Amino acid sequence: MSAHPLRDDAQTRADADLLARLADGDQRALRQVLQMHGQAVYAYALRRLGSPDDAQDVVNDTLLALWRQAGRSLPKTPSLRAWLLGIARHKIVDILRSRSQTWREVSDDDGMLLSVAADPDPTPLDRLCAECDETRLAAALDALPEVQREALYLFTYEGLSLAEIAAIQQVPLATVGTRLHLARQRLRQHLASETASVR
Repeated sequence: MSAHPLRDDAQTRADADLLARLADGDQRALRQVLQMHGQAVYAYALRRLGSPDDAQDVVNDTLLALWRQAGRSLPKTPSLRAWLLGIARHKIVDILRSRSQTWREVSDDDGMLLSVAADPDPTPLDRLCAECDETRLAAALDALPEVQREALYLFTYEGLSLAEIAAIQQVPLATVGTRLHLARQRLRQHLASETASVR
C-alpha cells in the first residue's frame, strides 16, 4: 500500500510547486502552505498539547523549519503535509520535555477546544464518531497505547499513507501496519465489550 486512497494527485502537484517556490525564496508560497496545511498542523498540536497558544507556536516553528529547510534541500517525503506533521511532532515533543510531561491526547468533552481546529470536510473518524456513542469511543481511544492512537489519528483523520506515518513516527513501515491493525482490533474489542455490558 504505497498511498492512502484519500491522497490527491492535484495536491501532490501543488505541494511540489510550493516547495519549488519556497526553495526560490518566495514568501507568498509560505503563506499558501499555511493556508493549505496550517489547520492540520494546528489541530495535531492542539490535540496533544491542549493549549491553543502552544499549538500556534508549533505551527510557527514548523513553518520556520520549512522555510529554512527549503532553501537547502527540499523535503524528501510523499507529501508536504506528512513532512510538516513530522516536524510538528518533534516540536510537540520538545514542548512536552520542557514541561517534564509525556505525550498525551487531550480530552475535549464539550468540543470547544478542538472546534477551531476541525477541518470542514468530515473524515472517516468524524463519520465513525457520528455513528456511535462519543463517550464510549473516547474511552476506547484513550485505552489505546499512545503510538497506536497517533498512528490511527494520522491515518484516519489526516489521511496519510503508511509510509508517511512511518517517517513521522520514525519506525519501519511494517510497524505502522501492526500499530494500525492492533489499534483497530482493540477498538472493536473495547466497543464490543462495552455494548455487551450494557445489555
